[in-house]
Amino acid sequence: MSRGSSRGSNRVLVPTSIPMDSVVESPQGEPRELILLLHGFAESGERILRKLLPSIPQAIREKAVILAPNGPFPMPVKTESGYTATFSWYFYDPTSGEYFIDMKPATEFLTRGLEALGFSELPKRIIGFSQGGFLAPIAAARWKNVRQLIGVGCEYLVDEIPGVLPRNVPYRVDAVHGSQDESVNPEAASNSHSQLMAAGVDGSFSMIAGAAHRIDDRIREAVRDALLKL
Repeated sequence: MSRGSSRGSNRVLVPTSIPMDSVVESPQGEPRELILLLHGFAESGERILRKLLPSIPQAIREKAVILAPNGPFPMPVKTESGYTATFSWYFYDPTSGEYFIDMKPATEFLTRGLEALGFSELPKRIIGFSQGGFLAPIAAARWKNVRQLIGVGCEYLVDEIPGVLPRNVPYRVDAVHGSQDESVNPEAASNSHSQLMAAGVDGSFSMIAGAAHRIDDRIREAVRDALLKL
């Protein structure tokens, strides 16, 4: 008599080392602050730097190191000339409302990356677009010396931010969103920011009329304005 077999999914956590690739713009002298740029889903550090560098006033660029890392999960995209690498910070299934991979690995990845680069102790400003904006306050909850967070085309997942508001978010939180954003509902984004404000966090919400889910000149101008509010 043969014995039956069983099959099922299984997951274990495996500590390992993975590379953090990034593009960096450094000032002439010692940096006095860090501007951390977090790209969107299936994008890259190089792309977010190219899109947002014009938003950063020259006076800030002269004293800040600007870091734009790639997310930890490569996502090859086929093109006419071959494959190009894009990246993700985590994997969320909007249909089921569940994470396949949540934000913890990306948070650890960024935390260890900042340590390895020697940037952990610097005063920090974080600008996150789309998926990078969703991640930003979750990751920032683990870091020292955060001064400002600017989310672009994202919601703030208030219930997922560790700790107690506003004590665990002792920095300015601004938001920039397009009124015609086809990926992240503008009303939901506004409401999530209002939750933070109601809890005692300081910041502003800028709704850009006619803008969609992309970084165009109007979005760049609003990000620049937000940076100058600090």
